[in-house]
Amino acid sequence: MNFSRVIVRSLTTSGVQRTVAKGEVEKGYFELKKVQEHFQKKDGKPVFLKGSTFDQVLYRLTVALALVGVGGMGKLFYDLSVPKSE
Repeated sequence: MNFSRVIVRSLTTSGVQRTVAKGEVEKGYFELKKVQEHFQKKDGKPVFLKGSTFDQVLYRLTVALALVGVGGMGKLFYDLSVPKSE
């Protein structure tokens, strides 16, 4: 019983814990704050377009494909509702 408890305890605890001296800040913190400021900037853009030009390309491609799908549905509904004359 005690042996299984030791195994479970060793599997559930984290491996390495880093300690930071009091008053010292991790170097990744400043990079994270810079990215947060970039995305929270009040420039009128939605957050999903603030990343890069690649985000804008993906957004426009998604909108174009959605419009093609809606157009295809409209054509399908028209074809199914209007009988073809022979």
